[in-house]
Amino acid sequence: MKKSFLICLLLCFGFCFSQTEKDLYGKWIGTDAGSYGSFTFFSDGYVKVELNGLNIDGRNHIISEGPNKGKVAHVKYTTDFSKKVVTFSLIATYYDFNNKLEESKFLSGLIKFVNEDEFLLFFDFENKKPKDIDPTSPNVLTLHKDKSL
Repeated sequence: MKKSFLICLLLCFGFCFSQTEKDLYGKWIGTDAGSYGSFTFFSDGYVKVELNGLNIDGRNHIISEGPNKGKVAHVKYTTDFSKKVVTFSLIATYYDFNNKLEESKFLSGLIKFVNEDEFLLFFDFENKKPKDIDPTSPNVLTLHKDKSL
């Protein structure tokens, strides 16, 4: 009887604190070394990013430099919520000069929810694919849910 109760309690506790992609939807804001940043995750997979002067509108982003300068790109995010620490990627799609659709994953990392209104966002710039987030890493941004929307 005690084992059944304990198992039931653990399952309930696990379900209460597990996150889903729906928990990610909305605008999240924070500061990194004094610089304002925000990520807005939309239910259709698009993302809007404002970070250190960078402004990416996922539905209509004009590429500002490089060989595809001036082209319109769409930026979406992908996530894997199957583990407690969520993996994410930002993927840009655009048409190249031959009118061929190109897809480019340009940033990936981890998301770890602290609670329903806060999460840690780790940018994996070195492509090391860690399994957890070191909160002291300079590549970690703490974001809070913007409830003013």
